[in-house]
Amino acid sequence: MQQQLKMGATRTRSIHKQLERKGTPCVPADSAIRVMKAPLLALAACFALGIALARPDPLASHPTVADPVRAVPVLLGCAAACLLAGLVMLRTRRQLVATVLALAGFVFAGAAGMRLFEFRFPPSHVSHLGGYVGTGGIDLSQPVRLDGRLISDPQRTPYGSQFDVEATRLEAEGPRNRLPALLVSGKVRLRLEAVEDSESLAAAEALEPKYGDFISAEVRLRRPQVYRNPGSFDFRRWMESIEDVYWVGNIRGAPAIERRGRLSPDGTSPGAGHRGPGAPPAGVASLTERARRRLLQSIDRLYPPWLPEGRDGAVLKAVLLGDRSSLDSDTIEDFRKVGLYHLLVIAGLHVGLLAMLAEALLRLLRLGESWRSGLVLLFLLGFASLVEQRAPTLRATLMICAYLLARLLYREQPALNAIGLAALALLAARPAWLFETGFDLSFSAALLIAGLAVPILERTTEPYRRALWRLDAVDFDPSLEPRAAQFRLDLRAMAAALKARVAWLSRHPAAAEALVTAPTRAAVWTVNMLLFSAVLQFGLLLPMAKTFHRVTYAGIGLNALAIPVMTLVLAFALPTTLLGARLPALAVWPAKALALVMKGLFALTDFPNLPRWLSYRVPSPPEWAAWGFSLSIVAAACALGRQRRVFWGSLGASGAFAILISLHPFRPQLPTGVVEVTALDCGGGDGVFVVLPDRTTMLVGACGRGGAARERFGKRRWDPGEEIVSPYLWQRGVKKLDVLVLTGSNDTHVDGVAAVLENFSVGEVWQGAAPAGAGEGPIVYRTGPRNDSAAVSSPAYEALLAKTRERRIPVRELSAGEVFPLGGASVRILWPAASVPVANGAEGSNRPSRSRRSRNDDSLVLRISIAGSSVLLTGDIDERVEQELARSALPLASEALKVARHGARTSSGPEFLARVSPRIAILSAESGSPRRSPSPATLERIRAAGARIFRTDTDGAVTVEMRGASLSVHTFATLAPARQGDPYLPSR
Repeated sequence: MQQQLKMGATRTRSIHKQLERKGTPCVPADSAIRVMKAPLLALAACFALGIALARPDPLASHPTVADPVRAVPVLLGCAAACLLAGLVMLRTRRQLVATVLALAGFVFAGAAGMRLFEFRFPPSHVSHLGGYVGTGGIDLSQPVRLDGRLISDPQRTPYGSQFDVEATRLEAEGPRNRLPALLVSGKVRLRLEAVEDSESLAAAEALEPKYGDFISAEVRLRRPQVYRNPGSFDFRRWMESIEDVYWVGNIRGAPAIERRGRLSPDGTSPGAGHRGPGAPPAGVASLTERARRRLLQSIDRLYPPWLPEGRDGAVLKAVLLGDRSSLDSDTIEDFRKVGLYHLLVIAGLHVGLLAMLAEALLRLLRLGESWRSGLVLLFLLGFASLVEQRAPTLRATLMICAYLLARLLYREQPALNAIGLAALALLAARPAWLFETGFDLSFSAALLIAGLAVPILERTTEPYRRALWRLDAVDFDPSLEPRAAQFRLDLRAMAAALKARVAWLSRHPAAAEALVTAPTRAAVWTVNMLLFSAVLQFGLLLPMAKTFHRVTYAGIGLNALAIPVMTLVLAFALPTTLLGARLPALAVWPAKALALVMKGLFALTDFPNLPRWLSYRVPSPPEWAAWGFSLSIVAAACALGRQRRVFWGSLGASGAFAILISLHPFRPQLPTGVVEVTALDCGGGDGVFVVLPDRTTMLVGACGRGGAARERFGKRRWDPGEEIVSPYLWQRGVKKLDVLVLTGSNDTHVDGVAAVLENFSVGEVWQGAAPAGAGEGPIVYRTGPRNDSAAVSSPAYEALLAKTRERRIPVRELSAGEVFPLGGASVRILWPAASVPVANGAEGSNRPSRSRRSRNDDSLVLRISIAGSSVLLTGDIDERVEQELARSALPLASEALKVARHGARTSSGPEFLARVSPRIAILSAESGSPRRSPSPATLERIRAAGARIFRTDTDGAVTVEMRGASLSVHTFATLAPARQGDPYLPSR
């Protein structure tokens, strides 16, 4: 036996030497060959480059039609000229010149496509309503009557029921409307607002508008909300360019909406007589929505939302149908922390696993390759039509369909070519997808898999995996690499040793082979998964840090486990859901089995004490580090299999850049020698970021808005600390806050602070006198002469104090009269006073004052001064506190004033303004919200006091810099500083 093994090894080595002398490679094709076989990838890259070069400035207003349209014929002419010249060069066999010209032609074509995309709508589209509003044709400050057809099923959100409408007619009443009615087209996103009384709630549930319904509603239209701060996500631009939604509207309760019939089979409305322009075919769309609705109802029956098992149903809706509306915030955060959030978004992984499962099922039916490819293709197209979040699914489906079509046509199927074809098709249809996070992540992951992960596996573990096939087939050995062939010989020797020692195995050689190959297969598979996951996590480090500001090393091991778990979830979930839609009684036991698999999925995210170094938040890396990391990855992929030294050098360089991105050892972008005060655009909240002369940082408030109603219609939480404050600080490279100031203890002021404590290192927390019951066990109401009766402690405030104790962050209580130096400036506390009288309640009463809860007596008021200049931060004090401050002997005079309570009618009284005498007044306000917009009377008082007004709802983030007696202001909207002496600032 040993002699036969040696002869087999000698024969294998001899064959490989003969192949090498003939020039036949024994390893997979190298990177150069891969690139030559994927010309579509190069064309897609050039097309994307043209789109990027022609992208309009996101900070500029909407471009005029003249310049871009005038440029389109020039760009198209250049593209055609380059392509024609390339064909001529190709006929003369000048291939290099022809290639360069072809690539240049696609760059010009991409630029032309981007220019044309900005003007893709007809004149009647709702995107042009802004022109009518600006010229006084339509007054959108008042509700309008909007007619249209539902093109999506309503979804429950924390704020009400939300759905999309294909608008057909808009009618505005009133003397200010010169165009009372317009025939329009285009999508409008409407929200049927949450209601409080039971009668209105019953009416809203009875209405139940569905897909295809024609409705007429009284709507208050507005542009999508955007927070204009550096680093903030431009939600409005995303809605316009990706969702084609230029207007959103609120419907105040069920009485304001009327259903006027459903879509008839011929695509018309019984009451309207015509379909909206651009509406999809009635039969196909209605059938798809009906099927999708039945599948969602099937999941709800199997896993009722009001039971603990409802969490399983919420995740299944997300991974099967793309419906993430039922996911609660805790589940989303659990998946994010461990780097598994991508499992909740249907993308390449889900589509690939479904295609693999369908292919395996068809193999069991012994269908030919052509039949299998065609049926899998049809299955994926049907699945993509059912998914709600269709963009990621469409991208993945196109890539896999390109691969399957090539297999149907008996063509070679290089994965890079399929990726290039999908990218080219998607960008040609919608160039704005290039700037969408999901698009970037999808194609980054696909390119990493095809260009780096798979080639690395082909050169490391895959030869050993292939060597495990039919260990007894000696004739298979010459087709393998020498190391793989030797590996087979070693395994045969181990199997022979087992058979020699165990008589039963000698009579059953297949069992001996299985005992050797089964653990080996498991080990090779484990290494494969770990390598695959490590390459993906490493390559996606940059987009994750730049977009989501998160580094998750825990995802390397957990993603390796998540792939087989997700395979089981999809394998059980799809047939169980289909069975539940048709025969619910028969789906009960499969649903219980699926619930066990779901427990395994949730177990991957259940790490409450996960070490912080395994998952943490980081600021955006500098551009040079991002480019260095990206180019190093590309160089490593191109050199793999060709230039060993270049590959390892590029890999080492990418590792060095990865360390820089992960640790972010760079200094934050903060000025020195000045006091910088930035009032963030928080919508209806307050958040002020202060930088002192020695770069000490202070955050006053976290843009909290409170509001208990948002929990009524769902379990999703919108956190201003995560969505507004944190992106701004990360954009400036801040990792640590020296001081975090709580402006109050009620829910409004505490809202958002927990996220700041979670995302940043905080030196200490300042607050006014602690409210009653804080930190003393059970929450109780107290009244009396002490200041701790000024507010009632809330559960959110108690949870915040618990988090500070857990993080060992010192909490400092301050009161009026304290003055201390900090960071090269002087800080004076003006409020709360050491003793505050009780309002609306007798001193010593044993009954709590109900009005006490709505007051802001514990709001901290700061005056920060530096060499002749001061800024007064008033927190959320009310009229009574302002009057007490005005009558006090405390110094109030300040060049800059942060106006309290959004400039409410009773805010900033004449006596208070006379004492402060500000030159600049900053107001936090919310556009379109009467409750959080300044009162005209207050604005007039501030102007009469000689102050220049800056508002976050119109100017965006407002930044004031004080350098000695010099003062300057700049805003996010203008991006142009106005310094002392300019008309932008009033003189003293």
